[in-house]
Amino acid sequence: MRSYIESEFEEIFNTYYEPVCYFLNLYTKDEHVIKDIAQDVFCSLWVNRELLQIDDIKAYLYTAARNRILNYFRDIKLHEELLAKWISEEKELDEAYDCVDRTEFEKSIETAIESLTPKCKTVFKLSRYSRMSYTQIAEQEGISQKMVEKHISVALKKIKAHILKSMFLWIIFFSYVEKNT
Repeated sequence: MRSYIESEFEEIFNTYYEPVCYFLNLYTKDEHVIKDIAQDVFCSLWVNRELLQIDDIKAYLYTAARNRILNYFRDIKLHEELLAKWISEEKELDEAYDCVDRTEFEKSIETAIESLTPKCKTVFKLSRYSRMSYTQIAEQEGISQKMVEKHISVALKKIKAHILKSMFLWIIFFSYVEKNT
């Protein structure tokens, strides 16, 4: 199957597209996901046709489909874990926010954001201020979704550290004022 012509590929597609979709339906009922993964499997087959050495096309397609759907679920799980982590960090920031005057807190956040690298700052602002998804940011900035996640993670860590440092200084200040009044 090293080099086959378009008509052979079309025959493979027409023969196996629906069965591959049915197979993927065993994993998810989301038709968009099923179609995206099935198309990805066949596109990959076409793009890599010169490199692949396939003895059993049916087995190859089902294995590729299974691997891609499992990767999809792994990515969703990672995204959910990152979202849970972000929510947790947001709660911590909210608690810190209650302790400090709003304007001082906002200044502290802006200072922390301005201290980020240019790309990290851009990605963070697109995510938080423009409410863009990681996928949209990746496309706009020409980076991978993993890099977007990394930039957001780094930004949140640096902002959190900066705020905690600022809070610590406020606590010392208020302790001193309270002690000396």
